[in-house]
Amino acid sequence: MLKTTVRKKPTSTKSATDFIEHAGSNLAEGEVAKKTKPKKSQVPLVIPAPLLKELDEHIEASGIGLSRSAWICQAIKEKLNEQEKA
Repeated sequence: MLKTTVRKKPTSTKSATDFIEHAGSNLAEGEVAKKTKPKKSQVPLVIPAPLLKELDEHIEASGIGLSRSAWICQAIKEKLNEQEKA
């Protein structure tokens, strides 16, 4: 008959207290960590059904794998950059 064995969980060399004490230690006194992701806002957008259908078909046919939202954001950014250069 085979005897089953159970592995012991690895023990951590650092305690939770050590982790908490060193959290944020790379920040200067009174400095607050900045979030790296930009804030996003939801904006209700009314798009005529035929235009939305055309957009969805274009995104699917292109095979780039962008979401509708990402594609719209990219198009807005391109338009803003284009007008900035003019």
